[in-house]
Amino acid sequence: METKEFALVLFTVLSQASVGAFILLSWLRLRNRSEAMDAVYRRSIAVLLPIMAVALVASLFHLGRPMLAFTSLRRLATSWLSREIFFSGAFFALLAATVLLEKSAPARKALSALTALAGAVAVFSMGAVYTATVIPAWQGWGTYAAFVGTTVLAGAGLAAGLVAFFGRSVEEAAGDLQQLVGAAIAALILGLVAYPLYLASLGNGGAEAQASLQLLGGPFAGWLALRWALTLAGGAVPLLIAWRRLSAGQKTSGLVYAALVCMVAGELVGRYLFYATGVPMSIG
Repeated sequence: METKEFALVLFTVLSQASVGAFILLSWLRLRNRSEAMDAVYRRSIAVLLPIMAVALVASLFHLGRPMLAFTSLRRLATSWLSREIFFSGAFFALLAATVLLEKSAPARKALSALTALAGAVAVFSMGAVYTATVIPAWQGWGTYAAFVGTTVLAGAGLAAGLVAFFGRSVEEAAGDLQQLVGAAIAALILGLVAYPLYLASLGNGGAEAQASLQLLGGPFAGWLALRWALTLAGGAVPLLIAWRRLSAGQKTSGLVYAALVCMVAGELVGRYLFYATGVPMSIG
């Protein structure tokens, strides 16, 4: 993998996980207004800040020259790449403001809403960047499904890991963790439905789309198997066990951490495949 592709893998997966975790943590806080949840929320979103910073630094390696990021903003009205850069930066800036002003009640709600909105638009912009390319495997709904799936799946895993780490007693955290585990399982199920449909669309596409499918079934078949092994065996199984244990009031921190690591690793491998198997259309 080239440095630029590796940078894109890190940028997209880490930023989408950060956005998903922030939205889900904010949603939990709206549902659970206890002082204990407030403390968990403050600590958790503070952790998201350096994760998003790493994602943004990785994006600069993709551009080659950091100043290109600022130059690209000149085309904000017409370029999805410019919008991706702008809204990713806006999410980071608003996240930082949310962390700093968390104890300020008047600013808290508005900042949380703006931060979540900027993050959601950033993820949409990322998808739009790739659907507008000359690579058939990236065009259409499959890219949006993959990016939203990562946002929910990795975001739920990250949020659950943070709640478990900063958490309270099993009784207090069980409800929140169950909701996050449920969100991750729902994202997994949707992914299992969407991915075969995506592969079928490649098979029914043109020569370049079929070439991408052949790469997934040939040279990259091992990577594809690893991706789903990490996601299903490493992620889904621990989550299902955690769900049952939470219902019984038992501790699940170890299972949540294991699922988080495997799910993020699976998303990283999946995103590598996204870039590695994209075959551009021939021009001329």
